[in-house]
Amino acid sequence: MRALKLAMLLTIVFGLLVPTVVMAKEAKSVKELIDMYDSSRCKECHEQIYKDWEHSLHSKPLIGPFSKTLGTLIDYLKQRDGELKKSHDVTKSIKDYMMPCFICHIPQLEDASEAAAQEIADAVKNQNFDIIEKLQINCIICHNRNSIVRKFRDGLPEKDTVYGNKDLGGVHADKVFTKSKRSEMMEDSSFCGGCHQGPNVLHSAEPMWCVSNYDSMLHNYIPNGGDKGCQDCHMRAPNTGHRFPPNYDDRDFEMKRLKEHIKFDVTATAYTFQVKTPEVLSIPQVVIKTKVTHDVGHRFPDGCPSPTHFSLKVKVKSKDGKEIFSDTKYYMPQKKLGYAENKMVFASLRKLSLMRDTSLQPFKANEETFEVKLPPGVDDAIVEASLTLVVEPGVKESVFELGTFTKEVSLKGRK
Repeated sequence: MRALKLAMLLTIVFGLLVPTVVMAKEAKSVKELIDMYDSSRCKECHEQIYKDWEHSLHSKPLIGPFSKTLGTLIDYLKQRDGELKKSHDVTKSIKDYMMPCFICHIPQLEDASEAAAQEIADAVKNQNFDIIEKLQINCIICHNRNSIVRKFRDGLPEKDTVYGNKDLGGVHADKVFTKSKRSEMMEDSSFCGGCHQGPNVLHSAEPMWCVSNYDSMLHNYIPNGGDKGCQDCHMRAPNTGHRFPPNYDDRDFEMKRLKEHIKFDVTATAYTFQVKTPEVLSIPQVVIKTKVTHDVGHRFPDGCPSPTHFSLKVKVKSKDGKEIFSDTKYYMPQKKLGYAENKMVFASLRKLSLMRDTSLQPFKANEETFEVKLPPGVDDAIVEASLTLVVEPGVKESVFELGTFTKEVSLKGRK
């Protein structure tokens, strides 16, 4: 009996010594979840930072530019009873079903009850902006909830502490987050890479390919001599900060940034090419060379549903306006479903592997050559070329004209 009592006592003592994981309070409703992560009081002391954040896509992660994210999430929820109907056999939980997409778009979903998750799903499907505009990746998400990248080494974030890349002396003037600590990994690109990475193959019941900026930076930019991280370009560069550009809804701002980072050059000449075969062949032609250069540190464009693309259009016309030649090149990552059919697909829930990638790559210029034979009797021609970024096809405001070129060329030489 004494041995049994001693064993029970030791069990209790050692049980008290073992650290436990403190779970966040589960929100029983979507209102409770919104209130739990309300960061609006942060603007009292951090007015400019908060204002910048309000201009970022992090402030509307369920909507996205031109509502393209919202459309994708609606599609995903509808597929619960469509192409993903076997999900009912895997889980009865709508919260579990939502996780593959929503874990990045609103990480606080992990703290929602099943009832609250259903409310969120209904709000998204019904486009209830009164709710979805208040579910955000905000100060609390980045500076507390998701602030610790390597938890086995650095522990869990303390519930009363804000974390940043500076030592603020341990204090923080807030009624909830009363302490401050430095988290040096918040300066590392892996902090951003938690969401901005490639397919979540191993950790999701439904693997899908969303953005892959972090992967592209690690594989194609850093090994080839790149020395900048995510924060250098998206937070420390001029006019960035907590705006975390791009945000294509801010059209003028993004047009300026695109033209700063992407250059479009074109040359065109007309001449008569001759070759002996052994007879002499004379081929009147126009030769157009295009070159797109950039200083982006990862593949671009990239994105979740991936309709976004660069469009390079080249046309040759006779002087009377008759079209002689027309061609279009598309620059974008091209992804497939992952099954046998070699067909490109859209939307993150369908994409799993790359088929081809013509997007702009770090340290690599996209160069094209077009050789256009002129028809008999045509000595003069007009060459037109343009480079356009289309963020959301069909939405006029999402089309960014980055460069145009027009030149008159002649077989007779310069006039």
